[in-house]
Amino acid sequence: MTTNFFQNIINLNAPGVWNISITTDEQGKVKIMGLYNLPKNGIQAAKVVPPFIVSGTAEEVDSTFFDTIERPIQETAGVFHNMEDYRKGIEKAKNLSKATMTAKPATPTVAKSPDQELPDPKAEKKKAYDTAIKAINDLQADCKYEEALALLPTIEEYPEKEAELKNLRNDLNRKKEQLAQIRLF
Repeated sequence: MTTNFFQNIINLNAPGVWNISITTDEQGKVKIMGLYNLPKNGIQAAKVVPPFIVSGTAEEVDSTFFDTIERPIQETAGVFHNMEDYRKGIEKAKNLSKATMTAKPATPTVAKSPDQELPDPKAEKKKAYDTAIKAINDLQADCKYEEALALLPTIEEYPEKEAELKNLRNDLNRKKEQLAQIRLF
């Protein structure tokens, strides 16, 4: 006997921990209860989200199981991924706050005379990039993905950061779509 059950699970594109319980009875009825979670969410997140339950005859469950669970699993995965991103943002903010508290006081700057050189354009460009990325990360922590995408520097401006910018754009677009799906409900 060959089945494509596990291929269908993979095709849901929701990697995580699946706990599935199957109960059958004498009348040929099948009841499937399942929980979906991400490993990093721990037990608490799984306790809040109720299990999905599908029941019917074996034929009914065979023909409708994946159509029935696809949307709820996608929504749950989106919520869990946003929770993980939020948790990372909070942790980063805590670390930055600690770093600020323990930083040494800045040494006073000496006024420059008019005959000194102008600032290095590369340093200014790097500073502008770092400032933009910090603002994007702050917006991302607040789930403001559209605004973060608007601030994203272009590859033409920073060709040396092409891979990083592409990855960040893809990540922001993915999160924006997940948030939109969640808001539909």
